[in-house]
Amino acid sequence: MPDARGSVTQTEEFRHGLLAAAARATTVAELATELSCRLERFLPHDGYTLAGLDPLTGVGCLHHDFRPSKGPGSELALALSLRGRMWGGLVLLRGDDGPPFSAAEARCAERLSGPLAAALRQYVAGKPLRPGRRGLFPGVIVIGPDDTIKGMSSTARTWLHEFLPETPSAEDDELPHLLWGITHFTRRTRATALSRIPTHGGWVAVHAQLLDGKEGDIVITFQSAPASQLLPAIFVWYGFTPREQAIVECLMGGFATKRIARLLGMSPHTVSGHLRSVYRKTGTGGREELIAGLRQ
Repeated sequence: MPDARGSVTQTEEFRHGLLAAAARATTVAELATELSCRLERFLPHDGYTLAGLDPLTGVGCLHHDFRPSKGPGSELALALSLRGRMWGGLVLLRGDDGPPFSAAEARCAERLSGPLAAALRQYVAGKPLRPGRRGLFPGVIVIGPDDTIKGMSSTARTWLHEFLPETPSAEDDELPHLLWGITHFTRRTRATALSRIPTHGGWVAVHAQLLDGKEGDIVITFQSAPASQLLPAIFVWYGFTPREQAIVECLMGGFATKRIARLLGMSPHTVSGHLRSVYRKTGTGGREELIAGLRQ
């Protein structure tokens, strides 16, 4: 695979290579570069845009792009879905001096979407769950009707440095791509947008909502993701089973293993086995480390 003449073995080799590269990547930029380099053999391109989505709300949580120096030509969009869930998207770009993407290349891209989605998920779930920056106060940004930044708190700028390399300067009013996506979602739905963003300093909860009394203004807030909002996303990113979810919810309630076993109608040995699976999936060393990671 990855082209029409390829084999299942090549597909698996490509997939394993992507997963290993995603696990090694420490930033979204590194992840995007790795994906681009591995795709170049099958789908030559001059630039790309990679976006990751909160798997529960569909709001953007990761973003990086590389624009070609050549003039705009053609683009090929890939929806990164896996097992019926959308994890993000990848757009490949070619300059105006190259041939447009062909129908055969589009079919190849479609076959590659599953492995690419798995790599995007691996970038997040392949890293240990760690405590967040609970000492940092929430930050606030106000976005005007023209999608420019009208105002920003100092703590918001600190939050942005956690996950946006293009964090605007104090004089810059241009909206970063990731925040543009969240803003657009709120304008389109007129509902509060929620995205849980993984960073080196823990998970950040980002909310966007229309500002009362100000037509077209949107307020974006940043804070450490509380357990009530983080748990549902962690369950999906790290692939928890229903039983593991129920056990972790009890664990967060402060229940001991024997009490959890009675509540869920299973043996303490079975509960301990599920917890070992949870610790393995999240890269945590035990109950205390897991709880600390979930209480951002």
